[in-house]
Amino acid sequence: MLYYDTMTNKIYIKRSRRKSVAIKIDNQGIITVFCPLNYPETKIKQLISEKRNWILTHIKKINDDNLKNVDFINYKKLLLSGVAYDITYDDKNIKIGDVEQIKYRKDMVSSLKKWLKKRAEETLETRLNHWARVMKLSYSKFFLTQARKKWGSCDNEKRIRLNFRLIMLPEDCINYVCIHELSHLLYLNHSKKFWNTVAKFMPNYKTIKKQIKDYSFTLQLF
Repeated sequence: MLYYDTMTNKIYIKRSRRKSVAIKIDNQGIITVFCPLNYPETKIKQLISEKRNWILTHIKKINDDNLKNVDFINYKKLLLSGVAYDITYDDKNIKIGDVEQIKYRKDMVSSLKKWLKKRAEETLETRLNHWARVMKLSYSKFFLTQARKKWGSCDNEKRIRLNFRLIMLPEDCINYVCIHELSHLLYLNHSKKFWNTVAKFMPNYKTIKKQIKDYSFTLQLF
């Protein structure tokens, strides 16, 4: 269902068997109101009106961030381990700064994605295994994902998934996600005990957790 607001344009309304009401804005500025099945439309409009300043401020920040990261969004630059490299290409090759030259296949973006996923598969599993040894924990399987909203996940069968785009982030951010997901092997929640486990192996995790938000735009790439 769509609701059109004069200042914020399209607002998506998703009803489900939930009890609470929430407004979420994704990295592309898409606004969604999540609400119970029979929640009155008048109350939705009232909530949007009350949250108007928050919504507009949040959208402005997203637009500012997208403008700041426009070269990455347009694939003129590529992040690797938090470092920006210029992308140049011709009919045969793609050059990433002075780091790598890739054979051009199909189109530039899909060729870059394939190369990144291969690099991520090698690097991220190595990082995960390092922290598993340090933390003296064991997971059952490792998978790469290309999720749009999550950096990683761990399920009750001890399977850990890491987003291939993590390869673009600084090492501290990669380490944080690895430690975070491995800690879920002990606690499948975000309880105090869970965060104490994370803090044991990364005392400055709160700083890194904030830092990783600066790279949320990469989840929309490729």
